[in-house]
Amino acid sequence: MGVLLINIRKQGENERLSELREDETRSLLRTLSLEISFSVTYTVKEINTSTYIGTGQAENAAECIKAFDAEEAVINTFISPRQEKNLETILGVPVSDREAVILSIFFQNAHSREARLQIEKAEAEYLRPRLQNREANLSQQRGGVRGAKGEGERKIELERRLIDQRIRSLEREISEVQAIRETKRKERGRNGIFSFALTGYTNAGKSTILNTLTKAGVLAEDKLFATLDTTTRALKLPNSQKVLLSDTVGFISDLPEVLIEAFSSTLEEALSADALIIVADASHPDAYGCLKKTKETLSELGALDKVKILVINKTDDVYDEIAYAALKTEPYTIVETSMKEGEGIKELLNAMAAVTDESFMDITVTEAIGSDIINRLSRDGAIRTISYSEDSVTVTARIRKELAAKYKRDQQLVPFD
Repeated sequence: MGVLLINIRKQGENERLSELREDETRSLLRTLSLEISFSVTYTVKEINTSTYIGTGQAENAAECIKAFDAEEAVINTFISPRQEKNLETILGVPVSDREAVILSIFFQNAHSREARLQIEKAEAEYLRPRLQNREANLSQQRGGVRGAKGEGERKIELERRLIDQRIRSLEREISEVQAIRETKRKERGRNGIFSFALTGYTNAGKSTILNTLTKAGVLAEDKLFATLDTTTRALKLPNSQKVLLSDTVGFISDLPEVLIEAFSSTLEEALSADALIIVADASHPDAYGCLKKTKETLSELGALDKVKILVINKTDDVYDEIAYAALKTEPYTIVETSMKEGEGIKELLNAMAAVTDESFMDITVTEAIGSDIINRLSRDGAIRTISYSEDSVTVTARIRKELAAKYKRDQQLVPFD
């Protein structure tokens, strides 16, 4: 399907940032396998409440659609239902804004039950205020006693009630799924398993890193939002510590709030992880700006203090040396990688091991023969050694420091070097 891409540049806006936003929109459309027939850029001094762009600009866009035989128009900003309706009237083709494009990608790429439920809810919330547009061809109001409503208006109200009911139903289902996920997460915590979450801008290479470290087989494409569902895999670090590593949905500039909420399950994985690894893309034209956006989002989520490692990925294709140098000044453990060249993998694993070393300790516990100390330490950590005497068993294990305290009561606890 041929698409007319309408780029918006606000008057006085930095030209480079405008171009980056256009490139990002092109990548979004490429993810949907949509072909851009032609693109046009309009500078907007003041937003038109009826059509967002000016009337003259809208008429010019209509001429472009006819000239290039486009079947749809995409405007790379957010527009209201009213603006969408008026633009469709002028352009004569369906109009989608940035939110609709991202929503379509999320729907296409979500696979888990919770993700599908969340995206259906977001889609319903997006559609509800646009019902009036869909029924514009029906009679909206007819005369009669007390202003009896016409067929079109009655149908809209019915659909709105159905959508509201569906949204409430989806919210209940989502709560049930989240409760199950929370139970599993608490179980992981009780088992003393340390967890890392990969986070960062979309297409920075998080899925590739997960695949490289764990052989997870997660889809890794040069497309925005290729990963939507959280994938978690077990990994053994060089210090023999077993950990969980999760891949999360990437951030993007101007992501609608409704879509952030739609994938709260993925973002909650970052909130619940013991430590975060931010992945920055050194090949991105605005690499440092992407990092700032990631940090801002994590700060809003209350998870910025969990960031321990910054992976500067794609160092084989650095775009901006100044931004690259700025990334290396961040107050985290810096690991430079190129998954394409297989570089930095060992350094990343060692950095992760160092993080766990700060949270774990080796302990030695001696109890009478017949006690369940082996089972308890196996549940809370990793058994190092087991030795028996005539009437006792001595177990050395590596466990979280906060769990070690519970073994002090009525037991012999000796740090093990």
